[in-house]
Amino acid sequence: MLETILVFALLFLILSICLWFFIRQSVRKRHDIIAPGKFDFDAFKAREINRRGIHDRTRFSNKH
Repeated sequence: MLETILVFALLFLILSICLWFFIRQSVRKRHDIIAPGKFDFDAFKAREINRRGIHDRTRFSNKH
């Protein structure tokens, strides 16, 4: 009985440490928080296009 309690306590401790480590890693990867109304879509689009290395065809109108 005592061994079972110790095993569960040890498992709980190990899982808690793993969860804590995972949360700390994910918090580091969070981006800056954007205030409502402050999002610049054009800058975001330009950054994503540059990052992915694709050509932005939306800059050119259909009128030649």
